[in-house]
Order: sequence, then structure tokens, then C-alpha cells
Amino acid sequence: MGLKAKLLSCVAMFVFIVGIVIVGVLAANNADFLFQGDLNYNIADKSLYVKDVQYQHGMIGEPVTVPGFREGYINNGFELNIESAQIETNTVGTFVLYFDIINLIVDGQTHEYIASASWADTAVTGISFSIDTSSATIAKGTVTPENLNDSTPISGRVALEIRSTVNQTFDLSNIAVLFSQSVNVDEIDYVLNDDGSITINDYTGSGSNIVIPDSYTVGGVTYPITSVGSETFRNNTDIQTVTLPDGITSIGNSAFNSCSNLTNINLPEGLTEIGNNAFSACSKLSDIVLPDTLTTIGEMAFYNCQSISGTLNIPASVTSIGKSALSLQSLIEFTVDEDSDYFTAYNGVLYNKDMTRLLAYPRAKATTNFVMPKSVLTIDTSAFRYCQSMRGTFTLSPNLTTIGDSAFYDCAYVSGTLNIPASLTNIGTGAFGGAGFSAFQVASGNTAYMSDSGVLYNKTQSLLVNYPRNKADTSFAIPETVKSIGGNAFYNCKNLTTITLPSSLQTIGGFAFYGCNWTGDVVLPSTVTLIGNAVFGNTQITSISIDNDHYTTVDGVLYDAGVTTLIQYPAGSLRESFIIPNTVTSIRPYALTSAAALTSITIPSSVTSIGGTAFYRCSSLATVTVDSPTVAAMLSSKTAASYLINYATTVYVSDSAAPSLPSTFPFTLDTTGTQMPGYKKYTV
Repeated sequence: MGLKAKLLSCVAMFVFIVGIVIVGVLAANNADFLFQGDLNYNIADKSLYVKDVQYQHGMIGEPVTVPGFREGYINNGFELNIESAQIETNTVGTFVLYFDIINLIVDGQTHEYIASASWADTAVTGISFSIDTSSATIAKGTVTPENLNDSTPISGRVALEIRSTVNQTFDLSNIAVLFSQSVNVDEIDYVLNDDGSITINDYTGSGSNIVIPDSYTVGGVTYPITSVGSETFRNNTDIQTVTLPDGITSIGNSAFNSCSNLTNINLPEGLTEIGNNAFSACSKLSDIVLPDTLTTIGEMAFYNCQSISGTLNIPASVTSIGKSALSLQSLIEFTVDEDSDYFTAYNGVLYNKDMTRLLAYPRAKATTNFVMPKSVLTIDTSAFRYCQSMRGTFTLSPNLTTIGDSAFYDCAYVSGTLNIPASLTNIGTGAFGGAGFSAFQVASGNTAYMSDSGVLYNKTQSLLVNYPRNKADTSFAIPETVKSIGGNAFYNCKNLTTITLPSSLQTIGGFAFYGCNWTGDVVLPSTVTLIGNAVFGNTQITSISIDNDHYTTVDGVLYDAGVTTLIQYPAGSLRESFIIPNTVTSIRPYALTSAAALTSITIPSSVTSIGGTAFYRCSSLATVTVDSPTVAAMLSSKTAASYLINYATTVYVSDSAAPSLPSTFPFTLDTTGTQMPGYKKYTV
């Protein structure tokens, strides 16, 4: 059976419209009713069952069954038939109906109920309606047919509140509660939207070539499939190709984010929106064609798609391109349809229509001594990021006012002095991190920035913006005026082996010294109150020292003051074994990256969070011991849990954490040789 047929046959969805008819008679002003309705799912009849409806006086005492209530099945609708439920009280006149929804597994199929409420007429004098949004979507959970009985646990609840401020009799027969049921069978979860369209909501299969049908039939009615939901295929490493139907109009945020083996996907005519991060980090994705119906490309939509090469054309229909959306490492040029009212391309570079904003430079475009058009006022975030095909000098527009974050990040082969025009008043974080300039020179008359010995500062020299990567000096003493070091300020400054920090220092931005050849021990001033991620990552620093109300160090490793967050392990440390303290609950991104000497590590049971690429390039880390069930559950591949086991040959998992290992754990249980008591041994 083909995949398309398989998806059609294995996905079921239906909608129950529960018509609730209640006639309430307020016998006294400010009456208060609380009705509780327990709903069960009947496997044989495919219907919902109302077991009880209760009310409670002003939230005091035990709930009691509403007089006249008749329990029974719900098919196309039902009537509670409450004939005379009259309660006199002086509390606020409020009816609250609670509907408890059960999630269950039937024949291996997971059924998830999503509830919402509606009403036909809210114009009745003195009456208002609302639904508890915090409970409008029922959390996922399952029970099995074997334990489906009167004591089946409840997994969620929807509360519908009706308020009355006057003494009157009113009819609630127009109230309806909608239960949409999405059924996930093997591969794809489809959700029926209120407008009669269907969204692909989740994919849990292991197929490599995915074909999405153009419609699905629910209860005898055929509905079009129009969208791919947020995070539907995120982090899936199995899929290689995806075929979308022509009816798809939107692709949600992070829908295909980090699908590292995705090579091809068609973007059909009719598609209007590509969400933020939709294809970010799809490193093998190539040869995309943007359709003529596309209007919106979200932020970082194709960020770091390394294999998209050649020419990318922007259709005239596109009206919005988000920051870093088209940072494409292998692209040679952009083109734009001539009749576009919003964008243009000049010498292969993408600009807005009047060329006041430079959006993206194609990273693989070979250029020597680039001169920016004088019309440009703004350089977008990541516009030149990783442009390692660019050589020689770089001349900014004399009218430039703004440079976005990471705009020239790691443009390693530009050279010479970068002249900052007098008009430039805003430089984003890490704008020049890793760029190959040897000096910065600021024009006289600039009110925001200054340079000293080729180093770029803000005007008062309280912020060090960037130290030029190719400045020849091997040592540098940061001036005592400096209170803040910007993010990526010394990124990959390989010539520097010694840096002296000022006693005035208060904040250090993320990746500030990442990749420097800074060696030895670092003593941070006690004045430091804020330290970003990966500040000393991939350096030769052997230990870090600080002790104040914000940070502390233990054996040369940097933590927060309570030793609950591991902030930075000195990459140049020569220690071979590291046991993380059992007070630590989180590990920062890049915290142990490039710790080349480290051969073994122990993750305590207290750790519940590991930041991205925390163990990146720990190439000697051969033995990993995991006591944390949370971390064990993350180990679905060798790159999972931020590369913790990427180079490991042996992984010990405590007996209490081993049940949490995923079925895709890439190691095999090893019962031979030396065993560690209380642990299971896994080897490659």
C-alpha cells in the first residue's frame, strides 16, 4: 500500500456536537449554580456518556446531583432535562458547567479530545458567557479499554460559566459544546479546524518519503488539508522528501525545523505563508522554488539551510521577509520579479524596493572589496553572516544608521580597517563577531561610537563593542572605563593569549571570548553581575574564579551562586573526569564545549535541563554516567542531549533512570565484563 493510501486509511477524525439544553429558573436574585458533568467515551457505540451532573452551593459543601437529571449516551445531542432546579442564595448568580474529557487508547489508537464552547445568542439582558481558556484544550493522556469503567481517571475539564445579574427566567438551549477528536494512528495526526479545513498537527512515524493527501473524509464529509501545523516534523531525522498537496496555504512555525536529512520538499502554488524557523537547520534541503502566491517568509525560515545553492528568486507576491530568513550558505545570488513592489536585487544582493535596507547577501557570492550602495540606511540581522566567500575590504554606506545583530558574524576573510560613518548610531549585538577586520575607525562627528587603537567602543567607552579579530597584538588590557563587554566582542580572536579584565566590569555578553587562545586562570572581578552563555567556550582557560552574590566557582568551574546552574566549564582544564554536583538542575548552552581533556562525566539525578550544544566537540568524552531519568529520556540519538554521548563508547545508566531511555537509544545493553553496581552498562 502506498504511503498516501496508508495515511488515508490510518487516520480517523470526527466531531461531536453536544447540544446542551438547560432551562434554569432563578428563584431569587443572585442565585449560584455549579453543575459538574462527567463524560465517558463508549467504545462500542462511539458515543459520549454523561454519568452525572452536579451543582454546589457557592462552592461550599459537597456537590449533589441536579434534580431530574437522567444519565445516558450522547449521540447527536442530548437534553439534561432539568425541570425544577431552583436554589436560593445570596451569592453571585453564576452557572458553571464542567465537562470532564477522557483520553484513551482503543486498539492502539490514541484519541485526544479538544473541547471548546459556543452559544448562539448572548443578547439576553443581564446574561454573559465565558469559557475557561486555561482548560479549553485538554492535556494529552491515555487510559486503556481494560480500565475504562466508572472509576476511569479524568484527564481534563472544560468549564463553561454563565452569569446572571438580574432575577429572571432564561433559556440556555442555544449553548453547545464542541468536542473535536483527533486520532493519531501510526504516523500523522490531523485536526479539524472550525472553518472546516484540516491541519496536519503531528508526525510520529519513521518513513523517509512523505506524501500528504489533499483532503480527508470525516463522518462522510470530505475536508481539504490546508496547513502544516507548528513543529509537526521538527527534529525528525528520518524524513528525506515531502510532497505537499496544492491546497496547502501555510506552513507553521518550526514545522520542519532541524529535519537534518530532508533533501526535497515542494512548495505548492497556493502557499501564502512560511512561518518562523519553518525550515531552519535543514542542512540538506536543496533546490527550493518559492511559489508565486507566497506573501510571507517568517524570521529564520530558511536559516542555515546549507545546501540551497545557485539562484533564489523572490516572487512579486512576497510582501514580508523576516530577519535572518534567507541566510543561505551556498547561495550565489538573489533575483526578484521585476513587478515586485517590496523588494529588489542588485548585483545578486537582496534589498527592499528603494534599497534603503540590505536584507541578505548570498553567502557563496565571491566578492572582493565590497562597496555598499549609498542609499542603504539599515543592514538586517545576519545579512552577511558566514559570508566566507567575501574577501578584501568592506565599505559601508556613508548614510548608514543601523547594523543588525550578527550582521557580519564570522565573515572571516574580510580584511583591513572598517570605517564607521558618522551617521551610524545603532550596532546590534555581535554584529562584527569573528569578522576578519584588523581595526575599526570611527568618523569624527559620530555621536554613538568611538575607537581607540583600532578597538570599537560606545562613545563613553563604557561598552566594548568589538575587538577586531585580526588585530596582531597577543595581549590586551581592557580599559578601566569599561563596564560591559558586548556579545561576541572577542569571538575567535586567535592572536590574543592574555586578556586583563577591568575592576569596573559588570556584564559580559554571550560568546564574548569564545574561540580565543586565552590561556591560564581567569579571575573575574567581584563587580560582575551578569555573565552570558559560552563566554569562555572553546578557549585554553584552565580555571575560573569568582565569588559574589551572583556567581561562584567550585574547582575552577563557574556556577550561579546556589550551584544550581552550571555556567562554564574551563575548556582548557586538564582534568579527565568530572562529576557534576548533585545540586545542579540545569546546564547552560555550550557550557562544556571543546573540553578536549575530559574523558568521563557523571550527570546527577538533579539535572533536568541541558542547553543546546552543551557538550559540543567534547571529542575525548568516552564514558558517560547518567543518573537523571530526565536526561536518560533525551538520549534518542548520539547528538541528542546536546551532544552528551556523541563520542561515547560506554554509557552507564542508573537502574532508576534506565526505564526512561527511549526505544531509539543508540547503544546496546552490555552484560559482559566489568559492571557497575546499581547501573546498566551500554556500549556501541
